[in-house]
Amino acid sequence: MSKSLTNQLPHPETSFHRQAMQQVVELFKCRLRQGFCPLIVMACIWCVIAIPLPAVAQSSELPELETSASRHLNTVQERRIGQGFYRRLLASPKFVEDYLLQHYIQSIGDRISQHSDLRGVEPVFSLYQDNTVNAYAVPGGYITLYTGLVLAAERESELAAVVAHEIAHLTQRHLPRMLERQSEQKLPTLAALLASLVVGGEVGVAGATAAIGASESSQLAYSREFEREADAIGIRLLADSGFDPMAMPDFFEKLDRSSIHSGRGIPEYLRTHPLSHARMAASQDRAASYPAWEPQESLDFFLAAARIRALLSADQQQPILVFQHEVDSESRTVQTAARYGKAMILYEEGEIEQALEIIRPLSMQFPEHPWIQSLHAQMEFADGQADQAIERYQNVLEANPEALYLNYLLAEAYLENDQPEKALRLIRKQVRRNPYNLTLYQVQKKIHIALDQHAEADQSIVEYLVLLGDYERAISVLKRALRQTREEGYLKQSLEARITELEEKI
Repeated sequence: MSKSLTNQLPHPETSFHRQAMQQVVELFKCRLRQGFCPLIVMACIWCVIAIPLPAVAQSSELPELETSASRHLNTVQERRIGQGFYRRLLASPKFVEDYLLQHYIQSIGDRISQHSDLRGVEPVFSLYQDNTVNAYAVPGGYITLYTGLVLAAERESELAAVVAHEIAHLTQRHLPRMLERQSEQKLPTLAALLASLVVGGEVGVAGATAAIGASESSQLAYSREFEREADAIGIRLLADSGFDPMAMPDFFEKLDRSSIHSGRGIPEYLRTHPLSHARMAASQDRAASYPAWEPQESLDFFLAAARIRALLSADQQQPILVFQHEVDSESRTVQTAARYGKAMILYEEGEIEQALEIIRPLSMQFPEHPWIQSLHAQMEFADGQADQAIERYQNVLEANPEALYLNYLLAEAYLENDQPEKALRLIRKQVRRNPYNLTLYQVQKKIHIALDQHAEADQSIVEYLVLLGDYERAISVLKRALRQTREEGYLKQSLEARITELEEKI
């Protein structure tokens, strides 16, 4: 955690807070030695000492979200916790940086969240490389899906069901409500609940319930009441955003059934999101109340699954066997995705000619599909056909102007073709249109470095850090740029002004 944020921590005002602080610190000391993320652990501690925890109300009615819950953890505090978590996630080698997969996951989330009651939050959706079937939401609007979850889903609506469920946890502010309800319970239980929301996995980003070592009932990340509430709202969100509402009970039941037959135990997602027969029946009844959904296949969903298998599998033989089987599928959509996946594996292995033999007919069949056309362009570039590849990127971008990631790919193609000025013009235009996009600043930084514009590269880094709430590092970069610049004009003045502006935020 940054020093500035630590200095802003309010002092505990009650003996309960002091005792809570001591208990949480002791609980996580050994976890820190085992490699748990210090920043996220501190976020948990901060939750305890910064939030007044009143006695639990005896009424069984849910509290008003704008009164009770919002007093304990406001949106600014949530955002700070979320930003700290996200900074750690970005540093993880298992954070999936692939532009296309990032865009796909974010687009699913955006499609659903625009129908939700998220207030003042632009949710960020991420993909984490892990075969576990899991997903979780962190305060501040940060939702992470595991690659294992994407591969476990058999259709896009099932994946969307988990996203909708996690969005519902955020809209209902279950963390503040949980903190209120747990204030009179044993402190280790409170600490475990906090940890399960924002700590875990190999880098401190998944659920920490198993690591805490308490009984399973005290480790549950969400109460059963919250799960039922998230189901109800999530099902409505699915219907409103054009997905199959029945996908939620169907997918959860499938996970539960597969765990019984496989003998591998309960999936991690069901451990942190407890599933009961009553909950299942309630979600099935609620989903059935909506009009029947017309079955439809999403090519993007199957392409995303194929891309995950091709890019992220440790053993390439396994996805090749999957693709060989799926090429004979009765579904043309599944066949297309399998061919795409085979072409990707060949391309990654340097077998460009064989890969082109597969991608060319797909490219003719789907002349405007960004995933297929961008893979074709990458292969052409690798085959020494740079001008043809750039033209293909330009054409598919014109056909899909909303696909922001095509700008990244085209800019990088310009860079590789020794055309950095074109790359900079392209990305600057997108930065003006999308000033809160992290990836744009990363790409812009690379372009400035290629142009030997190091002060401008530093400014891109600064905007990236500011979006992550890392003001101290941003100021440090600005001061370094200020020392390096010899100009007395606009650049120096803008650097000094930005330093002053950010120092006021600390």
